Amino acid sequence: MLLRQALAGSAPFTGQVINQALEEVLTATSLTAIEVQVNDRHYQQLANGSYSYPSWLNQLVGIQSYTATHDLAHAGNLGIKVITEHGPAQSLQQLWHSTLGFSASSLLAIIFLNTISVIALVSKHRPLLLIADYASEAKRKQSRSPLPLPASADVKAIVKLVNHLNAQLNNLFKQQANEAVKLKEQAYRDKVSGLGNRQYFINQLNSWISTNPSGGVALLKTTLIDDTYRQHGFDQGDQLVKQIAEELNSNIIHSEISLARLSYDEFAVLVPNTTAKKLQAIGEGMLNVLNTIQAQAGTSSPDCAHIGLLITEKATSASHLLTQLDNLLAQAALTPETPLAFSQESNAAIAFGKQQWKALLIEAIDNNFFRYHDQPVTTEQGTVYHYEVFSSIHKGKDKFSARQFLGAIDELGAGVLFDRETIASSINRLNADHTLGPLAINITTSSVNDPAFIRWLTTTMERNQRLADRLFFEIPEACFVRSPDSCSLLCSAIRFYKFRFGVDNYGRYFKSLDYLTEFRPDYVKIDFSYTHQLNDEVKQALLSSISRTAHSLKIMTIATRVETETQLERLSDLFVSGFQGYIVEKKCKPTLNSLV
Repeated sequence: MLLRQALAGSAPFTGQVINQALEEVLTATSLTAIEVQVNDRHYQQLANGSYSYPSWLNQLVGIQSYTATHDLAHAGNLGIKVITEHGPAQSLQQLWHSTLGFSASSLLAIIFLNTISVIALVSKHRPLLLIADYASEAKRKQSRSPLPLPASADVKAIVKLVNHLNAQLNNLFKQQANEAVKLKEQAYRDKVSGLGNRQYFINQLNSWISTNPSGGVALLKTTLIDDTYRQHGFDQGDQLVKQIAEELNSNIIHSEISLARLSYDEFAVLVPNTTAKKLQAIGEGMLNVLNTIQAQAGTSSPDCAHIGLLITEKATSASHLLTQLDNLLAQAALTPETPLAFSQESNAAIAFGKQQWKALLIEAIDNNFFRYHDQPVTTEQGTVYHYEVFSSIHKGKDKFSARQFLGAIDELGAGVLFDRETIASSINRLNADHTLGPLAINITTSSVNDPAFIRWLTTTMERNQRLADRLFFEIPEACFVRSPDSCSLLCSAIRFYKFRFGVDNYGRYFKSLDYLTEFRPDYVKIDFSYTHQLNDEVKQALLSSISRTAHSLKIMTIATRVETETQLERLSDLFVSGFQGYIVEKKCKPTLNSLV
């Protein structure tokens, strides 16, 4: 503009004006250099702008610079020539900016399209992911309801097949469980009364005797059954037997009784951890039941029933106990006016009442009288699965094993104190020795039914979750059968914090084994009554059946009190995958002290 004004005469034609004019031209154009020649005088300006683009872009595109010469005017004696040089810088910069914008737009478009594609694929294949998750949970022994049918026809067929297979597996397990129950009933249940039979009662006696017995046994014999069969026939006789069994079962109040029909006209009761006074009350209640039934039947025989009662606190044999009961029955038959004979065998070292045992327990907790023995449980391969913790109280020169006082303190609800002490001590031992364990701790029935204990254990597991792989809990089978709600709360807490638990005395009760599918324990410890006297084919069949029921759910089966090599070999052939007892402890090299 200034240059034109100078040429038109409206502005002075000086060097300053020409330089300003050249700067205006460079600013407004893409020229990299401009030169003005006025006659023999030269005026030159170069572009000062900075351009941001990579150096390789010009080599790739190949834009060349060029120079142009223009004669602008001839005013008077002035000859004006303008020489301009066009460079590629601004064009390359524009090209680079356009390239960056296009690349960014393309990248966003690709990300968007990929996201849409992934969402579509996941949505389409979601049924397959559900099937994979379903299979994974089934592998971890978690029961699931059938999968919903998807819309896709091809995947729908797969889901139907998976649901069908799952239903078949559940039916197969139920059949195995029912088979085990039937075999148990055939071997151990009296068909008429529905109670356990003689073999069942002897097994219960042997199991009780092997655990340092303390309690009582009662044997009732009645002539009313024989009279009814003779006078009224088999139907009324069978009905009378059922009535007696039901009345005895409902009138004997005790937490852990074993009631059986010992013979044609005899009923026996095992009452662990009871006192002489309570056993006598049970005997009188049994007599009242027979007297009531006799009155209903309309007979007036004064000696229709007599009972023998025996209290024992020392180890003996089942045959010896039954012999003593027979002698007591004979004594009772001689005195129809008092048809109840009582005898007591005492052992002064352990003749404590329940309150005395509780006081001893509290004293042991306060003074740290507890000692612990860890007994190994090994797998079929000989590796240690866990160590079961056996507790005892050492006071001075006296030693009391847990089996001596557990029944008494459990009846008083003091098992919670014992369990908390054992668990806390075991956690301290595990924290002090990282090579120790896993340790398995037995939980008493009173603790399972105590909400305060479950809250305490939940908090304890939360604080010590790092010990989940080294601390197991064993729950009596009676809790799963008799108090499933409380047991469910406890097992849910144990599972939530990824600890393990097992069933103790597995197979002891005549009820269905369906609780295994609900609680899914990590292992079961088979009741001792199934694992001794393996020469008996009936016992072998029962053991194989209940073991196979657990084995089908991938639950480890452990035989306890394995004492000989022969017993160990026979158990290995009967779906038993773990072993515990004297012979196992002898063969296993100890990695921890026997007494801690």
